[in-house]
Amino acid sequence: MAVNVIKKSQFYMIFSFLGLILVGTLLLKSPLVQHNNGGLDWLNALFTATSAVCVVGLTSIPTDGFNWVGQLVIMLLIQGGGLGMVTITASAVLMIGRDFSWGGKKVLASISEDFPISSINEMIKTVVGYTFFMELSGLILLLPGFLSYDLSFGEALRQSLFHTISAYCNAGFSTLSNNFIIEDSSYIKMVMTALIIAGGLGFYVIYDILHHERNKHYQINTKIVLATTFLLLFAGTLSIKGLEWLGTHHNISWLDAFFQSTVCRSAGFNSVNLTALNSSTQFILVLLMMVGASPNSTGGGMKTTTFALVLLSIWNSIRGKNRVVVFGREIAQEYCVKAFAIMMIYISIVIIGSIFVCATVEASGFTLKQIGFEVVSALTTTGLSLGYSGGAGTYGKTALIICMFIGRIGPFAIFMFFISKNRQSHLSYPEEHIILT
Repeated sequence: MAVNVIKKSQFYMIFSFLGLILVGTLLLKSPLVQHNNGGLDWLNALFTATSAVCVVGLTSIPTDGFNWVGQLVIMLLIQGGGLGMVTITASAVLMIGRDFSWGGKKVLASISEDFPISSINEMIKTVVGYTFFMELSGLILLLPGFLSYDLSFGEALRQSLFHTISAYCNAGFSTLSNNFIIEDSSYIKMVMTALIIAGGLGFYVIYDILHHERNKHYQINTKIVLATTFLLLFAGTLSIKGLEWLGTHHNISWLDAFFQSTVCRSAGFNSVNLTALNSSTQFILVLLMMVGASPNSTGGGMKTTTFALVLLSIWNSIRGKNRVVVFGREIAQEYCVKAFAIMMIYISIVIIGSIFVCATVEASGFTLKQIGFEVVSALTTTGLSLGYSGGAGTYGKTALIICMFIGRIGPFAIFMFFISKNRQSHLSYPEEHIILT
């Protein structure tokens, strides 16, 4: 029964995103949507729709070239992909005063990583309410920043709304010609950073924080997410600032270093020219992209909890301990094994995707670093680019589309959907030792 619920939840999740991508592609191909480069072909429409729904931010054609209808479609796709179609549908059911059946609650709980079934209704209300509050706050705070650039009120409002949704959903899309007017706006960078972090913490963590007084203690998941997020932001900022000073003596500001440390974990905006960064800094960006945001968030990547469990397991192995204990709680061994499996799946897809793209004739003229960076960016739904997406051909774009979709759903979830879970065997076998080093 449990296996059927998990299968059903994965089915809903996979096909809701596929359906939204299909609808988005058709809308972008409609006569109402125009682009400065001329007619939008099916591949570019599919690429843009997939990137928006999977909240990636990679673009094969400039987003600022779309007319207002096209940009509106992209914004709605980002919102739908960021919150998730299952969450949006569930909230609509609650808004009309209906409740879920017990089976429906079990499916939603499975999608929400085993969230307590009894609290599903309350969690969905919290998620939608929190999202509305954060996006409204972001809109109000960003508006003065865009008005300071001598934009009309209507244009400033439009830009504020688009970038608020894009930042909160960790999408990285921008309707500005240079991806960001923000290069010289510290105020906008700070607001965007706050929105990105708020969207990347995960709805489970937000629910736990908002209901902290009732629960008295934070869940272990919340503690790990908050601690790992702080560690990554701190270490990422120091690494970017330090490596740029050592490598090229490029005078990157602390704010720009902090901004890039934040966005490269799933958002995809940039306040500096990424191609001008030295290779060691770009490698740090790749590592941060691989980690990504937190579970049940608008961001992608392996997730902070996976990264934390891998590090803790390695540290315990070095110390000769076989139990992972954090914040006074022991983590079940199956979660540590799953964390390593997720990490290896991500690394394998990056290797396979990079080899496939490099093997295509159209990849000539691009370096392995550019291609690998782009594949990681697509798989982790980050959206940062060293210039490959715009020049990719049919095979390259198709490979990136597949990586974006896998990255949004989660490679582990997709593989588990196609692999039937066998019943646990009660047989035991003789234990043997293997030489590892």
